Amino acid sequence: MPNLKVFVALAAVALLAVTPPSAVTGQLSSLRPVGRFSALPPAIVAGRFSVDGVSAKGWQMAEPGGAFSATDVPVPGAPGRRLIFAACDAALCVIHYERGGIAHFYEILALSLRSNGWTAVWNVTGPKPIATFDAFAASVKNGTFGAKWGAQSVKGDF
Repeated sequence: MPNLKVFVALAAVALLAVTPPSAVTGQLSSLRPVGRFSALPPAIVAGRFSVDGVSAKGWQMAEPGGAFSATDVPVPGAPGRRLIFAACDAALCVIHYERGGIAHFYEILALSLRSNGWTAVWNVTGPKPIATFDAFAASVKNGTFGAKWGAQSVKGDF
């Protein structure tokens, strides 16, 4: 039954997609909460990183609770993303934010500092926000993260 094989293969990919990579799980305990988008490393704030080979140049994000374009009707001057939480150490940042537009959803983006600059090591979307970094870290540690989260393709999105 070829359809069953395809289904099983897709299910396996989906499970892998929501499991944080070792680059994230191995550094969870060293990450410290960052309360504002503007307090992230300057290269990240400026969008000097890539996701799936696509430059994030020009990306913008509202501070927690700030105005942003939550629907497909843009708010003049407001970005399409708003920070929920972030946590970083010297070499890794995990950023959780909401995205507006036709479909309002939530993303987690993990960026790792490599010799050529910041680059995405994990990017997933989900239907509901996670309240805090501590709640995210606890769900990763106890294996409950990911039930409704999936891989995010960002080609052309930054």
